[in-house]
Order: sequence, then C-alpha cells, then structure tokens
Amino acid sequence: MAFVDLPKNKLVLKVALVGPPAVGKTARLDQLARHGGQRHDFGSRMLAATSMAVLPLASVASPRPVDVEVYEWHGPEKVDLRGKALWTGLDGLIYVPDARENRWVDSVATFKFLLDEAGKSRIVRVPSLLVLGRMEDGLLRLKRYEAELQGPTWTERVEAPLEPAEPFVEGVRLLGEAMLARLL
Repeated sequence: MAFVDLPKNKLVLKVALVGPPAVGKTARLDQLARHGGQRHDFGSRMLAATSMAVLPLASVASPRPVDVEVYEWHGPEKVDLRGKALWTGLDGLIYVPDARENRWVDSVATFKFLLDEAGKSRIVRVPSLLVLGRMEDGLLRLKRYEAELQGPTWTERVEAPLEPAEPFVEGVRLLGEAMLARLL
C-alpha cells in the first residue's frame, strides 16, 4: 500500500524485484539509480545484505511527487532478515526469470517459492512486470515462461538485455503508472 513520506512530501510506491540467483537483479537496480534515481545497500554482508533503488516518477495524476522504491529479494538462496515485512504494503512486483535453458528449473522454483512466501492471493492483486534476464547468453523467450508463471497479471513483458537500460527503466515507469492508477 502506497504511503506518504511527510517530511519529503512524497508518495512512495513499494516494489519487490525477484528472480533466481545470478540473473541480474543488482544490475537492474544500478540501472534505475543511473536514470535519475538513487541506490542504497542495507543489512549485514555476512547475513543477507540487500539493496534497493529509488526511481522518481513524473506523474500528473498525483498532486505530490512520486518515488518508486524497488527492493531486491534474494529468495531461497539467502537468508532474508526482513521475512514477510517485504510483502507488507507491496504495490508491485518485478519478476526476472533466467533466459538460459539450463536455469529453467531455478526460475520456476524461485517463482513458486515467491508464491509460497509472499502469498499467492497477495501477489495476484498487484501490478507486475515480467522481465527476461541474462539474455546475452540465453535461449528462452517469455512465451515459454508465461504458462509456468501463473499468478500475477503481468502489466508488461520486457525482453531486454542488460544494456541498454532504457527499455527496463521505461517498463518500471509504466509499472509505476499502473500502480498509481490503481491507487488514485
């Protein structure tokens, strides 16, 4: 659920960035930070350090400035100290499956773990972005994943390599607009 940061007088939308290990989640956060946002690392390096990026959203629908906060979620590969707190007040979801054929099982298993951890009923109700990761050496396409990744209503499907960053950043902006339209 979006909240208003009163000291900054901003509306804040919360998004989880999810995917299997080594798919490029951290690189995607760096892209958001390079395109007008900022990036923060928090937590212990020894026990589940994680990152988040803030992307400002220029919207005429809101009387206040809007920030989209994107939090990286490691899934089953690391202990996540935040537990279920990440899923509280969630406004959107970005899922990054791996395009490499030999990582198909990891991508689907991480998605099923996400549904168990966050709750399928909660995830189904939030606008979601599906972005294919590791395309530089990948073989699969999003059509192959759509049958397996049942749950959310995917707002946008982006087959975009890590560079250039513009298609992904624009996809996050469109997701922000979808979340904002849902709230206002």
